[in-house]
Amino acid sequence: MSNTQGIIFVVDSNDRERISEAREELQRMLNEDELRDALLLVFANKQDLPNAMNAAEITDKLGLHSLRQRQWCVF
Repeated sequence: MSNTQGIIFVVDSNDRERISEAREELQRMLNEDELRDALLLVFANKQDLPNAMNAAEITDKLGLHSLRQRQWCVF
């Protein structure tokens, strides 16, 4: 993963039961030294489903506001 400039993290926006598992995995990845400078794009998959979490809820559930020194975006 050396020289990685960006990370695309895909999350199932309709799976509320596993969002905490996704958060743990994302945090594990972001703690890797080789990824410390990588930009983060979170892709919220399955937005077409009626009960899907919106970008603000995913941001909250993944704890993105607590990230320091990293650019991130949710689509």
